[in-house]
Amino acid sequence: MSKGIYTKENVGNGVFIFTANKNFVEPKFWGLHEENEQAQCVVIIHDGNALFFYPEDMDNDTHILLDWEKEQTGKIYPTAEEGMKDTDGIGNTKALAASGSEIAEKVIALDLCGLSWHIPTLQESVLGHEHKVMLNTALAICGKQPVKDNWYWCSTRKENKRNFVLYWNLGYRGNDNQDFSNWVRPVSAVSLNSL
Repeated sequence: MSKGIYTKENVGNGVFIFTANKNFVEPKFWGLHEENEQAQCVVIIHDGNALFFYPEDMDNDTHILLDWEKEQTGKIYPTAEEGMKDTDGIGNTKALAASGSEIAEKVIALDLCGLSWHIPTLQESVLGHEHKVMLNTALAICGKQPVKDNWYWCSTRKENKRNFVLYWNLGYRGNDNQDFSNWVRPVSAVSLNSL
C-alpha cells in the first residue's frame, strides 16, 4: 500500500478517513489520495474494532429523542459509570424506534457504506470525544461536517424518560428528559473482520 492508506488487514489504532473503496486513510495523507479515493465517513479504530461517525448531524438540526407521553423500554443505567458499560447502541436505537422515536427511525434508515447506523451509547460518545481533535480534523479535511461543541444525545438510558447526553465542547456527561432537543450524530460499530 502507498503512504498513509490501509486496508482492514493492516490498519492500526487511530482516526482514519474511510473511503468508498473500503480503505482507511490517515488524515495527514488525505491530499495524496483524495484523487483516487472517495471519502464516506470517519472512523476510530481501537483494538480490532471500528467506530464509524456519520459525515453529518441528522438533518443539521436538534431533535427530541421521544415525545414525553411515550415510554421507552430497555435497560436503565442510573449512573454515568454504569452507563459506560452499555454496548448495545443498535438495540437501544431499535427500542427507541419501536417506542415511536422519529429520530431513531431516521437513523436506522440511513444507508451508507453498507453499515447499520444507530444513536451512540454513552461509551461510544465518550470514545469519540476522547479523539475529538483528530475526528473533527479528519471530518473537515475530507469535506464532511465536524461534530459541534454542543450537547448530543446518547441512546443509553439514565432513568425512565431520561437519556444520557454528552457535551462535546468539554466532554461533560449529563442527562436530559427525552422530549428535550439535542444534536444527533449517528455511529456504526463493527469489528474490522466483519467489513
